[in-house]
Amino acid sequence: MRLQSGIAILASLAILGACASPSPVPSADTPRPSLAQTATPLPSRVVHEGGHQPVVVGEPIELADLSGRIVTDDFEDVFAFDVDGSNFVRIAGNPGAEFDASWSPDGEFVVYRDSTRGINEDDEIFIASANGTGHRNLTNHPANDWGPDWSPDGSTIAFNSDRDGGALSGFLVAPDGSNLRRIDTNAWLEYPVWSPDGTRLAFEGALGANYEVFVVDLATAEVTQLTDQPGQDGWPAWSPDGSMIAFTTVRDDCRFAPRTQECWRGDVDDEHHDIWIMDADGSNPRRVTPESGQFVTWSPDGNYLLVSGRALYVVRPDGTGRLEIRTPDIPLALGGIPDWR
Repeated sequence: MRLQSGIAILASLAILGACASPSPVPSADTPRPSLAQTATPLPSRVVHEGGHQPVVVGEPIELADLSGRIVTDDFEDVFAFDVDGSNFVRIAGNPGAEFDASWSPDGEFVVYRDSTRGINEDDEIFIASANGTGHRNLTNHPANDWGPDWSPDGSTIAFNSDRDGGALSGFLVAPDGSNLRRIDTNAWLEYPVWSPDGTRLAFEGALGANYEVFVVDLATAEVTQLTDQPGQDGWPAWSPDGSMIAFTTVRDDCRFAPRTQECWRGDVDDEHHDIWIMDADGSNPRRVTPESGQFVTWSPDGNYLLVSGRALYVVRPDGTGRLEIRTPDIPLALGGIPDWR
């Protein structure tokens, strides 16, 4: 179904200035200017009520054209399945919250956030085999650790932690727990994600009460800001060829979009998140789809985006071809924070 929309049209009347010299009083026969001649209408604004319905445009994506394996969660358990929904494995299913998983490059392991003691109550990063066995605590620290992402060469896991005393810092560690080191930057670093060449991390960073997308060069610790918009930008995902970054934004929410542009209203007290992409240097930002979406990852070949919103669905980078991803082992629509390999 396409989004329903209502149109709010605003207009203002021009105020006629007085002339410098007296003007004759118009007679009854003198034509008077019409409202249309004197009004200066403002641009119309299209307001969409929510982005919760599927947005289906363009040539449909065929499931047979997709391949690979997806790991995601329901913010309680971590599970994996083939893109067609088969070969389902529950990787982490303890009582409490386990989520935010990332594949190892060889697909043999999954790293994820363990919040079974409560969210932000000694969160730890765990590693498990892809068959759901061999769980072990990677971080084992009383601070909160989360946002893990596995490096392309498999040698390092990046994550963020509040162990520095409140502000979130980025850390690197080997999968066996050795060689732990802090990323040498004072930037607020959250949800890091590796560039395909393993030299940089994209992340969401806090600027006051706002989040934007940044990149840090690991060799120099130089930080570059990529987005600068009202509202939150975050959860970046690098394309496999390194040329683009997908991210989540609220810039289409009516509270943040320019008054002359169409916008979307979220639920009451909830901002509307959707997915945009930009070139890797932050230029050329463009909307992928206005459908609700808060987490995003790329297909292994870079031809598709996997979006988690009111459902888990695949679109092309131009927003076309929407295809919902389901598995018969989970009766409800899927979501969570996905990764695809």
